[in-house]
This record gives sequence, structure tokens and C-alpha cells, in this order.
Amino acid sequence: MRTPVITIFVVCVLIMGLALALYDYRKHGVRQQDIGISKSQAHKLKTTSESAAEQSHKEDYETAIDEYKRALKISPRDAYLHNDLGTAYYRLGLESINPPVEEGDFGYGNEVDARHLEGSEPLEEVKQELSKMESGIVTAVVNDESKEKEISTYARSLGHYAHVEEEAKENGGKEFWVTIITGKTREAFLDAEREYLRAINIKSIKDGNGRRYSNYATASRNIGTLYFRMGRKRDAVTQWRRAFQLEPTDAELRNLLGKYESIPE
Repeated sequence: MRTPVITIFVVCVLIMGLALALYDYRKHGVRQQDIGISKSQAHKLKTTSESAAEQSHKEDYETAIDEYKRALKISPRDAYLHNDLGTAYYRLGLESINPPVEEGDFGYGNEVDARHLEGSEPLEEVKQELSKMESGIVTAVVNDESKEKEISTYARSLGHYAHVEEEAKENGGKEFWVTIITGKTREAFLDAEREYLRAINIKSIKDGNGRRYSNYATASRNIGTLYFRMGRKRDAVTQWRRAFQLEPTDAELRNLLGKYESIPE
């Protein structure tokens, strides 16, 4: 008995479809899908999101944060809302820094160069800088690990954020950069990190081995910038590199990587 031509054609189409699906899975991984919402919810989401964006544009970040939270109650897996909420938190953190800094200024806040100080002098210098601010960033650099530990332990004992990165010098020595973030800036930056990570996770993809990668260039760029502010320069470069993989024509990302990619992993 001959197999009808139409049956052979259908089987061939199914085989090709399965092959293409397998290829797409191996190359791009599994994408997490957004959950649909009703028409009335969609309208409310639109108006709330627009209100949040308007308040953020007016630099009323606290109101914007409240509006983004309202929108996320309607659509909790909206990666774009989580990213925008993260940005509102980030800018609120910048706004809270005293003395103020510009958004494009990648400085280190109040700097304490303690590489040539002796004994308890590095810690005393840091204490003095911290006493001047209710909210902000202090960056101390020392060339002695024991002094780094004194400073970071002291900062954490007060409830401040403290991150340490070690840099090897050409002469064989080491420098330790201690970034301390206090007050409202600390709270806002940590909230921003949480929201950016949620956005990245929602839009992430898996490869054929189950490893998860960011598929959201804007959130990766933003969290990279946040990490740089927080003294996490290696993490910043990793995030910028991933964003550039997703948007290889982005000139700003190319410039950032050209300037900072020499930071050792």
C-alpha cells in the first residue's frame, strides 16, 4: 500500500519544525514568557506606568517609586517596570548624596587616600569623613590588608554598606579599595540592585546546558553602572560586557569597556 503524498508532506513539515525548534533552543535557550492581563488591567497599567515615568522625569523619584510599585502589583513580571523602578531608586540614591554628584560623574565620593598613613590614622580619617555625612559614599584606599579590615569592619558595624576590591600593582604590592555607602543612598542603591536583578531574571534565557544569561541589555547596562558606583568594578565590567554582546553597536558601552575592561577579573 502506497503512503499518500500529503501524509509524507505533513511528516516532513513536522520533522523540519522539530529540527528548527531544537536549533533555536540550543542557540537561544528557553525564554520566560510574560503573563497576560485583562483589558481593564492593561489600561490601568498603562496610566500608572505613564504617571511613574512622568514623575521620574520631573525628578520626583519617591512618587515615581510609589507609582512603579502600583504598576507592578498589576503586572509583577514586567521586566521593563522592574528596570524603571530600579532606575528611580538609583537616581534617588544619587540625589541623596551629600555633597551632591552628577549622574555622569563616576568619581569615588569622598576620597580618603590612606596609602601613606600609619597606625590608626587610616581608620581615623575614614571616621572623620563618615561623620560629615548622613548619606553618601566614602572611598578609602590603603596598601595594607589589616588596615582594610579595620576600616570595612568598622563601617559594617555601623550598618553601612562596605565593599572591598584588591588591585595588584606593578611593583608586586597590593592596594585595597574600600567603598562605604551610608544612609538613604545605601538603602536606595540596594533597592535598585534588587529591581535590576529581577528585570534581568525575568528576561533571561537558558542555553542548552541550563545556564542562565541576561537577555536585557538595558538592565545589564544599568546594573553595571550601579555596581561601579558601589565599588564593584569587576561586576560592573561583566554586566557592561554582557550588555555590549546584546547591543554591539552601542558606542557608549564600547567606550566604557575601552576605559575599564582592563580591570582584572
